[in-house]
Amino acid sequence: METSSIPGKTRRREGVRRREAILALSVAVCVILGLLTVFAIELSNTQARSKRDVETRVHERAVLAAALIDSLFQSTQQELPQLAKTYGARTVTAATMDRNRQTNAYVALLDPSQRVLAASRGFTAQARADLKISVALALIRSGHPYGLGNLLPYGRTGVINYAVVFPTASGRRILLTGFTPDLLSQFLAGDLKRIPGVKGAHSYVLDGNGAVLASTNPARPVGYVFRAPTQVAALSRASGDAQGHYYDQVRLVDSSWRIVLSAPNGPLFASVTGLRKWVPWLIFIAFALVAVAALLLGSRALRAADELHDANARLALLNDELETTNAALERRAAELARSNSELEHFASIASHDLQEPLRKVRTFTEQLTVTEADRLSEKGKDYLARANGAAARMQKLIEDLLKYSRVATHGRPFEPVDLNEVTREVLDDLEAQVERTGANVHVGELPTISADPLQMRQLMQNLISNALKFRREGVAPEVTITGAVQDGSATVAVADNGIGFDPQYRRRIFRVFERLNGRSEYPGTGIGLALCRRIVERHGGTVGGDSTEGAGATFTVTLPLAQTAELATPDYEPDDTSSVPEELDVHA
Repeated sequence: METSSIPGKTRRREGVRRREAILALSVAVCVILGLLTVFAIELSNTQARSKRDVETRVHERAVLAAALIDSLFQSTQQELPQLAKTYGARTVTAATMDRNRQTNAYVALLDPSQRVLAASRGFTAQARADLKISVALALIRSGHPYGLGNLLPYGRTGVINYAVVFPTASGRRILLTGFTPDLLSQFLAGDLKRIPGVKGAHSYVLDGNGAVLASTNPARPVGYVFRAPTQVAALSRASGDAQGHYYDQVRLVDSSWRIVLSAPNGPLFASVTGLRKWVPWLIFIAFALVAVAALLLGSRALRAADELHDANARLALLNDELETTNAALERRAAELARSNSELEHFASIASHDLQEPLRKVRTFTEQLTVTEADRLSEKGKDYLARANGAAARMQKLIEDLLKYSRVATHGRPFEPVDLNEVTREVLDDLEAQVERTGANVHVGELPTISADPLQMRQLMQNLISNALKFRREGVAPEVTITGAVQDGSATVAVADNGIGFDPQYRRRIFRVFERLNGRSEYPGTGIGLALCRRIVERHGGTVGGDSTEGAGATFTVTLPLAQTAELATPDYEPDDTSSVPEELDVHA
């Protein structure tokens, strides 16, 4: 009995151990499966979050690009005072509209009821009829400060309406500008190309009807219309997938436009699609077949996580670089705004606060000369005359400084300017001075350039009046004005037979307040040539003077024939920081 009971006990112990091993194995399998399940769920959640992060970054890029494009059009709000000045008269002529048309298809001036007050050439019956469907005007009616509309039929390429409302002395008015999409696409294409993305990504600017206004995709050029049912359905949503591409769109403020970013799903979601999506399930299958395969797959999953982390780090770096660039642009814009504000403040003081006391001084000295003439001695009359003369010179100096400071801040847009016509108008203004001096003025054929018309007139008037003023005693002035065109540049030379100047001063004469002659001999403030140089530099050109003392002078101006964009006025830096005596006056 005792012997037979030993195998039974052994079998029972083996059974217990077997059950314990099975239980331990089952527990181990359950624990491992549980851990793998938790890991798989977490990995799936990470992939989902990563995909959402990629989508969020695409949306942020679209928002930043839309804000950048919108900020460019918002800058026109700074031109409202100039618009009010240009179009504020009770009656605005067609000639005024034509002068400000520039390269646009047309410009039209409307009242608040959108009745046409004046229009330029190119404002056809079709353009007038399209006012009823103009989205730009609809945005103005709804209270927007400006509006950008859809692509409307006009000629071969169509036209886009841009409307801006501004107050004037004659009431609120609306300036409607029609420009072709080609001008806009060249302007916006550069901004779209700077948007970071993966290979095969494209960016578009669409109007409210799905017409392409700007594009980085050669297969969808400017003028292409997204009108297919699948395209229309996709564009009705803010974001999503369409034909293997993920897209995100953001509407621009104050317009019917929207910016659309599109990228192929594969490269965009490379870290959360394809084989990596099935890594957790492969781990389960591999663990069921063999533990080694499970370990290998686990190692592969870790590598996949590392790759995912690297991809997120690269995306974060790109986002940081974009934010840094944006911050630098904002700081630069703030600096420019502050500089312009300070310059406008100076101009306001110069035009009002500084001149008012001088007007009173001149008024009182003149009144004293008239009312107290009998009681004043000759010396007293002389003192009053000198005081009045000094106040007049100071007032003239302030006016010239004001002109000098406003070359950049009050410059007009560039347009074709016929220098022949400008010179004729200047000579008409100087007719009395020409007759008084007995001058002979010879004008050759002058070119037509892209420039600011008013500043070209200031330039020619300063150079010609210079030649008439600095004449030799007893010698009638001889002034010769010639022009030439070479290699895309126009050269204008103004030569005289006046007193000339020493060649060593050829650079210093263009500095403010420089004088090479006594004030009593030749009147002036010493700002004329400095103003000429500032105007020429704003136009991207050069000005220089050549002379022999006592044998006349020649001033040569070189300017580009065409301008791609309005140039910023460079900071004026004198060529020579040394000073000259106060009694000296520049030949200017």
